[in-house]
Amino acid sequence: MVAAAPRVVVIGAGEGGRLARAARLAGHYGVPRLSAVDVLIRRQPLPSAGYVIDGAPQLLDRVARFGGPLPAPAFADLVVHLREAERDGTGDASRVIRYYEARGVLVGFRPDVPDAEIIVAIDAALRGRTAAQPPRWP
Repeated sequence: MVAAAPRVVVIGAGEGGRLARAARLAGHYGVPRLSAVDVLIRRQPLPSAGYVIDGAPQLLDRVARFGGPLPAPAFADLVVHLREAERDGTGDASRVIRYYEARGVLVGFRPDVPDAEIIVAIDAALRGRTAAQPPRWP
């Protein structure tokens, strides 16, 4: 069992699958599921006790292109990228993927992977930080 509540961003896959996955992960950890639109555009405050944010890489890319900040690595313990097989990694969304990958917080999974595999990765990321580290907005 991991003591600290996770700060996770789930991106990629189709909206329905991503929302469902984010909701299940939030339920597993007992933290709220937030929309990237609410956090990045409407500036909803982040809970200090942990959260799961769902968002499409294309949305994050648009926010960055129009001068908005991308969530910094300290904003998330892990960015879960649900990779679609038919995507080849090109285009605007790949900038967002590369951003998080370069900062060491991105982990990719097929959209049909069991939740347990993602939970193992989240728990491993949590072991790398203490509960005393608050979320930091860029």
